[in-house]
Amino acid sequence: MAADRRFNYLVISDLHLQEADRDPAGRIFYFDQEFADFLRHYRLFQVDERKWKLIIAGDLIEFYRIPVRPSVDEKLLRSITLTRTDRKFFPGTEPEKSVWKLELILRSHPQLLLALARFIAEGNEIHIVRGNHDLEFFWPEVQERFRLLIAQHHPVDVGYLDMKAAVQSRIVFEPWFFLEKELLYVEHGHQYDEYCSNAHPLYPLLPHQAKRIELALSAFTMRYFVARLKSVDPAAMENINSIPRYLFRLILSNPGQALLMPVYYVEMLARTLRKVLRSDPVSDAGIDVMEEQTRRAVAEAYGLEVSTLRALEGLARKPVLASRWETIKCLSLDLVAAGLLGFGGIAWLASSALPTGRGWAWGISILFVVLLVLVARRRMSQVNNHGNLREIARAIQARLGVRHVVFGHSHDPDAVPLSFANGWYFNIGTWVPRGKEGQFTYLELRDSEGAAAYLMRWDRRLERPVPMEPPEAAEARGRP
Repeated sequence: MAADRRFNYLVISDLHLQEADRDPAGRIFYFDQEFADFLRHYRLFQVDERKWKLIIAGDLIEFYRIPVRPSVDEKLLRSITLTRTDRKFFPGTEPEKSVWKLELILRSHPQLLLALARFIAEGNEIHIVRGNHDLEFFWPEVQERFRLLIAQHHPVDVGYLDMKAAVQSRIVFEPWFFLEKELLYVEHGHQYDEYCSNAHPLYPLLPHQAKRIELALSAFTMRYFVARLKSVDPAAMENINSIPRYLFRLILSNPGQALLMPVYYVEMLARTLRKVLRSDPVSDAGIDVMEEQTRRAVAEAYGLEVSTLRALEGLARKPVLASRWETIKCLSLDLVAAGLLGFGGIAWLASSALPTGRGWAWGISILFVVLLVLVARRRMSQVNNHGNLREIARAIQARLGVRHVVFGHSHDPDAVPLSFANGWYFNIGTWVPRGKEGQFTYLELRDSEGAAAYLMRWDRRLERPVPMEPPEAAEARGRP
């Protein structure tokens, strides 16, 4: 029997909020006015007098790009010691450092904080699912700082203490996914991407360093390479669909950094290879125990069997960093080594062969180059290839019997019918701009209208939502 529900639902994902006061690049991610208009519309627009549950499906905060270097005078950092790596790049993932990063970013978005506070004050709820860029929401200290920042930005007609009480009860941090039984399943989707997945998603700490988050390969490439580059369009790093094209754009926008890119890349390689996960049976067992506790808590909260959750976990992709060889392949070090050895052999053949044999050497070298390029191109095509999400959604629906399955992560809006109960898979895309036009896509689900779900786009010029799909598609789902 379906649960007694008193809400309709909004699902957004991938805002990637960045520091915007001191970092000019952060202004490209500054869409606070649009977000405030979006929430104001839904505060005023209710269906059957139901409040809204806003589900933020991951990557709300961009913890992997912090351009502001920490100062010894920072109040939130006085109790800890910053390492050389913290100072060279930006602070790591320990709870105190994560709190500092969260505060640094959100203090530059007061309008967004006020909009969230007003939304909460009027009886709506916010549920936050972790993504791969904001895994640091795992820390209770970070969750409480997020609530505190919203309470501090309370509307003038709502007292601070009333706002503190409201955020405690109406802002919920989900340890894995959001589920409304028989109706809606929401997950970020990074666990189905080997470049972004975690070996311990429910308790994502390093087994041998219990104060640090276990990060994926993509996090290290962001921190040690991408975040150090200067680009005219930093949003491109979040909407990347071609690595060569992205690097070419970076070089054109700032030719001087072309000389530094190889240096940054080599340093990134050295640091990343040290991050390959090493087996430590004693420490791993401790993480397994904590993860099992979280798994049982999730199962109890949603009335699910633990075996069901284990089956869902089995759909995830194994992290690249779990294997040194896969990490080497992903970083193309094997191709570099093959190229050096191959060209060394060809050079030796050309120098030792008779004049007639040198033509063969040239022919072999050309074929060798073509082969390396084809292999590299095929590998790069797998980066940000999220074609598996549709099949994952079908598997989740079959296991849980929900009507709609929703992911983010890919930044590409998608809507595909599923087999059960006229259900649909949605990917809600991103709010990160592409060029001059923002995406601002989201899902609107009206449970009061027979679970009618609409993939929508916020039109900032009209200041209202517009459908993202053709009328016949919406009509096929029974849209009024």
